[in-house]
Amino acid sequence: MHITLRLYAVLRAREGAADVVVTLEAGATLADLLMAYFSTRPDQALLRPHLRIAHRDQLLGLDVDLASVTVRDGDRVALLPPASGGADELSAYLMHGSSDGHATRRLVHIAPAPLDARLPERLAALITAPTDGAVVTFTGMTRVTPGTAAPGEEAAAARVAGERVVALEYEAADALAISTLGSICDALLTAGRGEIGGIAVVHAIGRVPVGAVSLYSVVSGPHRDRVYAASTELISELKRSVPIWKAEHFESGIVWGANPDAL
Repeated sequence: MHITLRLYAVLRAREGAADVVVTLEAGATLADLLMAYFSTRPDQALLRPHLRIAHRDQLLGLDVDLASVTVRDGDRVALLPPASGGADELSAYLMHGSSDGHATRRLVHIAPAPLDARLPERLAALITAPTDGAVVTFTGMTRVTPGTAAPGEEAAAARVAGERVVALEYEAADALAISTLGSICDALLTAGRGEIGGIAVVHAIGRVPVGAVSLYSVVSGPHRDRVYAASTELISELKRSVPIWKAEHFESGIVWGANPDAL
């Protein structure tokens, strides 16, 4: 049977292709699939322990036993490296309603760079209510200093040692990124028990030069302390869990990054 592997970010760059078809015997599992793929690709092997797996468009939990999940002919499986974390229709992404009958003000979106500088104001207008007394906005920008290299990218990082970053290039597994971002926001809203009124996140994909913005988030609620804490937790979890990756561009090379918390 034939299984299609979808590759992202550093895996795609090293393979030179976004899709790879792997042939397996009937009854094979996800563990067999990974063994078949990585056994012939030693240059990618360092990433294997840090991957997240999406099977049939569902992101698997970290505790799933891959040897217990069988694959079928024609299945598509995505390999997601460790995360390294068009807005005119934003209102279409606002979700209303919740299980307890209260309105949920939550917006998540992936948009091509550059992001509009007016986005924070527009996001705040979409998710805030008269009961909110605090709004915290976070802006993520490209800096000149490099971050942590992804496993296996050490040689590439050594070649550009001492150079400054000139731009970041972001890539996302769009549907999975939106779904994961939404789950993070929903969890914060539920845990907030009314202390968090609304959350909005827009992340850029594509090339983001030094000084340009790659991320806007807005969190609102009645009191500032809880809103500050939720904003910090949101960004930390985004960088840890959401399938968005960045490549650092230098004058003489490119290095794929990884968030240490995602390894």
